Amino acid sequence: MHVRVFGGLADHLGGTHVEVALPDDGTVTVADLLSELSRHHPGVSTLLPAVSVAVDLEIAEGSRTIPAGAEVALLPPVAGGADAAEGGDGRVVVTGLAAPPLDIAGTLAKLATPTAGATALFLGTVRDHAPDLPDVVRLEYSAYEPMAERELERIARETITAHPAVTGVALLHALGDLPVGAHTVLVACTSPHRGEAFAACREALEELKSRVPVFKREVTADGTDRWVGLSEGPAG
Repeated sequence: MHVRVFGGLADHLGGTHVEVALPDDGTVTVADLLSELSRHHPGVSTLLPAVSVAVDLEIAEGSRTIPAGAEVALLPPVAGGADAAEGGDGRVVVTGLAAPPLDIAGTLAKLATPTAGATALFLGTVRDHAPDLPDVVRLEYSAYEPMAERELERIARETITAHPAVTGVALLHALGDLPVGAHTVLVACTSPHRGEAFAACREALEELKSRVPVFKREVTADGTDRWVGLSEGPAG
């Protein structure tokens, strides 16, 4: 079985693809896959409880059987541009992955409508430290891109459904090397009044941070680096 690997797991497993000695015939479960990985790669066994398995771009539970020929990926904990699309109800959605810098003004212009009296905007920004890691000089973001793009679109549509007053949603995440001060993520929601915009923006951000498979490596001034979410700490 051929498995794609992302983020810090690729460092531990020696590449972005790994072959697992299990039949690709539709009889293997996600739990079987994780067990086999743990047996043949004991160095990652302590990390696997925090790892998600995606099967054909969907997060899969341990009991799920993996269909023959499915695209399988191992996703470490997530870190947390595209053209605007208009739904049948006239509300605007802007989602995607983008090379820095994020186009803030252009994105807000796409969301602007005569009925939007409020815009709530969140911008994530690279800071010069982590809680236990001083002297951060940059972050390196990578993603399982097809799945990340689909999840961003889903979250935007879910936000509109949950907040009928919202007139537009933008969800953009930067990829690549981002120095201190660069913007990492943009979440914006428009509505006639501020309450709906604030609530929708916060909920969309929390969903993005927990669901979208984007992975973050922190790099310090002395060259120390680590993948955020993996428990082994700075690389040695």
